[in-house]
Amino acid sequence: MTTKIAVIGECMIELAIKQNSTERGFGGDTLNTAIYLSRLLKDNDFSIHYVAGIGTDPFSQEMLDNW
Repeated sequence: MTTKIAVIGECMIELAIKQNSTERGFGGDTLNTAIYLSRLLKDNDFSIHYVAGIGTDPFSQEMLDNW
């Protein structure tokens, strides 16, 4: 039987402004928890889910595209 784990929270966009560019990344404690649980339990009978509300703006779409 598969054990299901849901991690609920928000993902944040991280902007790092460099001299000639801007780098974007995504993070946050709940997103990181879901990622690390997924990596830790990948060979076991667990199903990890991330639950978050997102907008309809381009940054939100980029989050979805990266997941």
